[in-house]
Amino acid sequence: MRMHTSIARTVTAAATITAFGAVALAPAATAGDVSTCSAADLSARVTGEGAGVSQPAVYITVTNTSGAPCAVNGYPTITKAATRRGAQPISVTNGAVMNAPHSNPRLIVLTPGGNAWFAVGAATAYDTRPVTFNRIRFAITPGGATRGVRISLEASRPTGQPYPIGVTAFMRGVGRTDG
Repeated sequence: MRMHTSIARTVTAAATITAFGAVALAPAATAGDVSTCSAADLSARVTGEGAGVSQPAVYITVTNTSGAPCAVNGYPTITKAATRRGAQPISVTNGAVMNAPHSNPRLIVLTPGGNAWFAVGAATAYDTRPVTFNRIRFAITPGGATRGVRISLEASRPTGQPYPIGVTAFMRGVGRTDG
């Protein structure tokens, strides 16, 4: 009986990987021989948005476009946010983003074609005139190569301060507005 339970668990885990192209592992788990995804391994696109109470957010989905499994873990590192006038000063906080689902940081293995996503949020209730960020750059690991993605995210900031930006941890699947 125990052998059948073990086989069923293995089949269930394999089905999860196949159905979603990604599997989430507990933070202490390892991906074995799977390396961390590089910026070159992934494409990125906006797949959803949320807004309410002056807190807009965009959902960015990354897809493994390489021919081998790779992993993302924890939070992406937002390195740059730009408007039509160029890069703007930002202050990034990792954690929950208003109007977007979030999850605890975890290792997510992406099979070729597999997806993971994260949300980027801002605030528009400050007294300064809002700007629209139309592009961000992010790294999979701190200090790693970056990937750019076009977005549309309104933001304002406290006078004389950088624009506060929030980012969620990677989550498995495709980020969608409709859940």
